[in-house]
Amino acid sequence: MQRSRGFSLVELMISLVLGSVVIAGVAQLFVANSETSRLLQGQSRMQESARFALEFISRNVREAGYRGCFSNPDFLNTTIFPVTNLPYEFDLRFGIQGYDATGAGVWTPTIVGVLPTSDGSGDTNVFTTPGGEGAGNGIDTSTIVPGTDIITTRNASQVEARLAEELNSAPEDPRVGIQVGWNEFDIDHLVLIHDCEKATIFRVTAMTPDLGGNPSATAQDLIVGHDINDVDATRNNNLQLASVNTFDTDAAISAIETHTFFVAPGTGVNSEGNTPLSLWRKSGLTAPAELVEGVEDLQILYGVDTDGDNAPNQYVGANFVGNWNDIVTVRVTVVVNSVDNVGATSAPTHGCTVQDCITGSSIDGLLRRSFTQTIQLRNDG
Repeated sequence: MQRSRGFSLVELMISLVLGSVVIAGVAQLFVANSETSRLLQGQSRMQESARFALEFISRNVREAGYRGCFSNPDFLNTTIFPVTNLPYEFDLRFGIQGYDATGAGVWTPTIVGVLPTSDGSGDTNVFTTPGGEGAGNGIDTSTIVPGTDIITTRNASQVEARLAEELNSAPEDPRVGIQVGWNEFDIDHLVLIHDCEKATIFRVTAMTPDLGGNPSATAQDLIVGHDINDVDATRNNNLQLASVNTFDTDAAISAIETHTFFVAPGTGVNSEGNTPLSLWRKSGLTAPAELVEGVEDLQILYGVDTDGDNAPNQYVGANFVGNWNDIVTVRVTVVVNSVDNVGATSAPTHGCTVQDCITGSSIDGLLRRSFTQTIQLRNDG
């Protein structure tokens, strides 16, 4: 009878070596697949971030300067006197305004005392109603990333309340027809009354009935009050609205919308525990909101029409724009990153003093890419 026998020491050693080679190959394949997956996820995230960022900005840029069928900003009236007292959020004389980063924490035109700002010292240039709406909702300009541009768009809302009766030179308040769910503006907001020939910005001092915050209001007429009492610097303190312009029933009243885009640190953290930069937007009287994580740079050029043919003759930074109403196109460039470390070797746009690099290194391991889009203004004057 033949005896059974096991592996010899040599055979066992060979088996261990072969097994180790196979395991090492599998491990290497797993690591490679994992790195590829992280890389693909990073690339996908960058494309998604760029798409969302450019979509948010382009949507508001295309609406900039809309004033109903009234298109000439040079003849836009206001009952606010002097006109320089128009609050930033409601200054519909300019559909677009931008600020070019021209130095370390410096923007031209200056943002100091111009942008609505809220920081530890309080509010500066922030429009606040007597009831407190808007208070504390300015931009903390100290968080805006140096070297990144800022852009503001303004337009009249496309939701219009039509006049139900003529507003003439008699001391009357506008009576407008509203629909269910009307909540476009409220008491103490500045609004635009307009037809195809003229438009006037005025301040709502009363609403009868007061429908503020009541989405269940039924369709009815709404009387929009316009008091001329000089209560504060932006209260109407010249002649009655009807004395400025007469409006027939083809006119309408619209809320004024404004959006300011900027880059600042986000509210989340990435896989390394670091805070990515994000695209932010302040809309109207609300506080700034984080829109898109992973946007680390915003650069804007403005297409200026110098000969009146509605086509850009040159592209310049905000610091070289002479008249904001001459802008017909806006070229937006965003630099987006993968948010998480994927082992990339590109240097961060703003360096390790602003962005978080790997310890002892001048890189952060993030993928990054630049995306550019040119946007045509639909409502340039």
